[in-house]
Amino acid sequence: MRELADLFGRPRAGQSIVFAGPSGSGKTEIAINLALSLLRLTTSQVTLCDLDVVKPYFRLRDMLRLLSEDEAARLNIVEPERRLLHADIPAFPRNLHALLASPETVKVIDVGGDAIGAGAVAQFRETIMASDYRLYVVVNTLRPGMGSADGLKRMLAAIRSGARLGVSGLVANTNVQGETTADDVQRGYDAIKALGDSEGLPVVAVVVSPEYANQVEHRLTPGAAGLLSVIRVFNRILDTVGSQTEF
Repeated sequence: MRELADLFGRPRAGQSIVFAGPSGSGKTEIAINLALSLLRLTTSQVTLCDLDVVKPYFRLRDMLRLLSEDEAARLNIVEPERRLLHADIPAFPRNLHALLASPETVKVIDVGGDAIGAGAVAQFRETIMASDYRLYVVVNTLRPGMGSADGLKRMLAAIRSGARLGVSGLVANTNVQGETTADDVQRGYDAIKALGDSEGLPVVAVVVSPEYANQVEHRLTPGAAGLLSVIRVFNRILDTVGSQTEF
């Protein structure tokens, strides 16, 4: 299995890696785990940005306790003001344009899970486009509406239209948490690859959790197995007050 940072080409300072996807696809967990992987494997400064106005991060700063002193010093977390964290409004930091334009850090950006959420990032479109950016769509084919080719195509079209940014690739995150089987992962990969083939987009990663990684790894086709990575940090670990927020 490969490190997530390697599957995304170890992004360098100045680059923006943007994750979008349907609600519940796991894009926030992918963003968190990519940031952690970059901190472990590189010496880069990393900025982790919450632009998800649909389901904002919950107590994201709790992840700092998972880091070494050096890693924590290289991570900048951008999230809504604490007093507005649960407000039902898109409350972005006032200096966000400057943060997104910074040439000194890798920016890992999570955007909302529907057309409205993806549309929220459009106001920062020019700033993101001025840098070297890549937008990836995270897909869990076991989520409602994602079980058919037509549903997947509609989802991708809505995100493209809302974000008004070019899509660079797809991330396969098909799962039903601890009940996930190798067949689930393989079928999800096959469906997402078919979507990518029809749209001219590569599948860049197939992610699994530690609970079923060993059961899956040797039962996938070479194409899927070669993109396999384990994600280790989940919202249920970061959530210290029992929230039922879904990422």
